[in-house]
Amino acid sequence: KAFVATALSAALVLGGSVSSFAADTTPAPTASPTAKAPKAPKVNPNKAAMDAYRAAKAAFVVAHDKFKADKITFDAAMVSHRAAMATYATAKKVIGDTFKAAVTAANTAYSAAVAAATTDADKAAALVARKAAVAAAATVRDAANATLGAAPAAPVRPTKPVKPTKPERVEPTKAPATTPAP
Repeated sequence: KAFVATALSAALVLGGSVSSFAADTTPAPTASPTAKAPKAPKVNPNKAAMDAYRAAKAAFVVAHDKFKADKITFDAAMVSHRAAMATYATAKKVIGDTFKAAVTAANTAYSAAVAAATTDADKAAALVARKAAVAAAATVRDAANATLGAAPAAPVRPTKPVKPTKPERVEPTKAPATTPAP
């Protein structure tokens, strides 16, 4: 019995390899249209969505911590900006008040000159003097504004990050098996 089992095993092993050396005259088989493709691994849409949500939430936590730090810096910058704006506004007010005083003085001098004028030439000269005084005051005001410069720029407010929304659970559907087309 042992000899028969050994002979049978050897015939099966050698028979397959011997036939492989023989010339094969039949054409190679082609895939039939009814052959099934290997199944793709199942992907749970809920797990993928939750993984994406967890990653987005971790990024949100980092962004929110940065926002809180930026907010503290912004608040300190706003305090110094308010002080700079108060100084700027005070200087601007002084320039405006000086201009108004010069125009008022020119108008007062004009009124006095017109009241004292006896001819039209005297009145015209008073008007020319008034216009010249107002133009000189405007030139002084413009030069003072140019020296003062532009108003201090306000600091940029940090933007608050948007919290990610939790995904809704999707019920996996059992789609019917599709039959291949003939």
